[in-house]
Amino acid sequence: MIKRILTALQGIGAALLPNATCPACWPVYAGILSSLGLGFLMTGSYFYLFIGILLSISLFSLAYKAKTRRGYLPFLTGLLSAVIIIGGKYYVLSDYLFYFGAVLLIIASIWNNIPVRKSKSAVDSESAASCPNCKTSQS
Repeated sequence: MIKRILTALQGIGAALLPNATCPACWPVYAGILSSLGLGFLMTGSYFYLFIGILLSISLFSLAYKAKTRRGYLPFLTGLLSAVIIIGGKYYVLSDYLFYFGAVLLIIASIWNNIPVRKSKSAVDSESAASCPNCKTSQS
């Protein structure tokens, strides 16, 4: 359970990055990165690289073992949200579009971490396969 929460936090953290032009956010970024010894990331092109790395980590966590969880639809939703975040922040310069992409990435992360319910027939076949009495009675 904790592992699922940690993978969701990466996507949520990347999605909650505020707009780079927000003057109230710069001190928060500078404080966090400076406390980690990464203050140089706040300058120029490093900042774009930093956001790209965080979005890549969140997309990787959505794609990792996607077939065994919810399939590839949450990953594709996360990929679409990453495109919306980057497009809204750097090309269109729309805060509404950026925050829509951020909310979409949060939804994809939560959706990906909801456990898949097994159907009743799958549960019955698993319990019959693991029951030693059923194996002997079927033979």
